[in-house]
Amino acid sequence: MVQDGLLPLYEQVRRKLLSEIDAGRLPEGSFLPPELELCATLGVSRITLRRAVGELCAEGLLIRQQGRGTLVAPRKMQHTISLSGFADVVAGQGHKAGHRVLEREDNAVEPAVASRLGASKLVRFVRLLEVDDRPMTLETLFVDGERFADALDPVEAGQSFFASLRKGYTVEPAGADRLINVGFARASEAEALGVSTTEPVYRIEKLVLDGKGTPLALSQTVTPCHLVTLAVKN
Repeated sequence: MVQDGLLPLYEQVRRKLLSEIDAGRLPEGSFLPPELELCATLGVSRITLRRAVGELCAEGLLIRQQGRGTLVAPRKMQHTISLSGFADVVAGQGHKAGHRVLEREDNAVEPAVASRLGASKLVRFVRLLEVDDRPMTLETLFVDGERFADALDPVEAGQSFFASLRKGYTVEPAGADRLINVGFARASEAEALGVSTTEPVYRIEKLVLDGKGTPLALSQTVTPCHLVTLAVKN
């Protein structure tokens, strides 16, 4: 490694690793070589390497996975907080969206949610939202099973709920109320998303409304922070 006396050694290592990532020689989704191998290749100590790797982890470019190693993080997608559905956002960035249903529960017992939706029959879906066949978001989706009965089977088959609404009903989302929090992945969430329980995640609850302010659906999503950058659209 060529050394620049004006930069601390750990910063030189950080930049070297970053250039390897940018060039695709350390592709996203791959693990870094073992620590001893990297130290020998770069000609630095473990302390220096660990500081450089720690800097890249803090930037969201690397992810430490306990017992497995250090992973090159997938490039972040920009997720705009708008009325667009997941499939629309993903397709707009040139990627393939997938909706994999993990659970479906008819007559779900969630009194508070049923009240917010005005639903006498509440249906709950748990879906893994994927980008290019890789997990992105774990979603719990609640819908009025009587009002939108014709949309239930298409959603279970992997279709977008918004697309199912447009196709089967003269209803269009016109607004939404959102709550956004950041926390850590629970064990079941981490398993579904393929991350650790120390992974920071965005928790977003979205109540979708029609043009008259009537609720259409409620979603609760969990997305690892290293996968997306949230943006707000006026």
